[in-house]
Amino acid sequence: MSLISQMSFQNPWWIDVKRIYDDDQVRKVLSSNPRFVIPPSEQSALIVGPRQVGKTTYMKTTIMSLLEKGVEPKKIFFFSCDSLKDKEDLISLLSQYRSLINQEGGFIFLDEITFVREWNVGLLHLFNGGYFKDSLVYVSGSSSVSLKKETLPGRPLMKVSFLPLNFRMFFDIFFKKSLNVGASNVLDMKGLQANAMKLVPYLGELNKALFEYLKRGGIFATNYVDGDPLYSLYETYKDAVLSDLAKLGKDERIFKEIVEKVIDSYGSRISENTIARDTSIGSHSTVSNYLDLTENLFMLRVFRKIEGNKVNNKSFKKIYFTDPFIYRVMKRYTKGLGDMEEGEIPHVIEGVVGEHLAREYNGVGYTFFKGGREVDFVVQGIGIEVKWGKGNFTDLRMEKGYILTFDEMEFGDKKIVLPLSIFLYLVSSKKIFYEL
Repeated sequence: MSLISQMSFQNPWWIDVKRIYDDDQVRKVLSSNPRFVIPPSEQSALIVGPRQVGKTTYMKTTIMSLLEKGVEPKKIFFFSCDSLKDKEDLISLLSQYRSLINQEGGFIFLDEITFVREWNVGLLHLFNGGYFKDSLVYVSGSSSVSLKKETLPGRPLMKVSFLPLNFRMFFDIFFKKSLNVGASNVLDMKGLQANAMKLVPYLGELNKALFEYLKRGGIFATNYVDGDPLYSLYETYKDAVLSDLAKLGKDERIFKEIVEKVIDSYGSRISENTIARDTSIGSHSTVSNYLDLTENLFMLRVFRKIEGNKVNNKSFKKIYFTDPFIYRVMKRYTKGLGDMEEGEIPHVIEGVVGEHLAREYNGVGYTFFKGGREVDFVVQGIGIEVKWGKGNFTDLRMEKGYILTFDEMEFGDKKIVLPLSIFLYLVSSKKIFYEL
């Protein structure tokens, strides 16, 4: 199929504005209860995030909003870049759009661009060539590998990550209630304590939502289906991840062995050497390479040891999936069963706490002391110990911080015992996009 044919097929609103409502992503949003549409960004943006998190849905609902505001249909261009091989294809695509369809400014949506070879070079050429003059440009991808280096120097393209819904967003949207308590700074223990008291009447509802969050996670697509999303979306998510690995030239066998070892060691300290030794991989450098890759694909979050306010990159690490749904998918992929057993919940909720902290604060890690006593997470000298069941002040082996339990609450001068659901709600901000 020629590029012009692909353009026409992917932009049916050029012929009939109402065709936007026939789009699969748009139909799912409009039929969902509650309906959740993310407001369009007013700045050109490079949006990266895990597969199935809702990046394409965001683009399509933004297009719907623009059409409903009366924007000329041919000034809105969407293209899924999976079929493009390299920067030459990308440049040819925009050249044909500008010469044949729309010579003026408008709105450009380029979905899954980051696997196009030298996409950033092609995009820079298009900026320099004036193809994006008087236009807002939205570019998405599933990998942040190329963002480690400056990709578009001097260009007005905000870099953001689009991550699974945090617990606050999940509760406010799907439990239909905003509690009118703002996000709290974990470093301001007195302020967080005051806000926690305001949430006590809602503890039952928050705990109910937390159990649902552990099952569904914050992957946007999972919240459109009834029942257990694992059964309807497992193949979709798994195949998307394996497709990304193939595009990056990675070995599925190595990836699968590493993921299975991470699950077997979930919540425990582990090293690349340990993974290499306990699998058929053998090389710790190969393990390190694949761990970096899965971080860049937003599947895993790696926490390093904090020693004297410094990060020890050579010590053991703690590794968690970025979302409970991803954990369940990868468990089924490696072990054939994705149900979460009761004994797994404390480790999975520990990962949820770590992910929420890592999104809001730089330099989040963990620490441990002689005798094997560990502190699950450390944020700028504040310790966070995750207990899930019961807990007390002695559970935290640091001078100040939080002990997170299922439903207990106690306040001391430098330590606070809090229910997990209240803590997660308070440390979460109301946002989808996180600047890189």
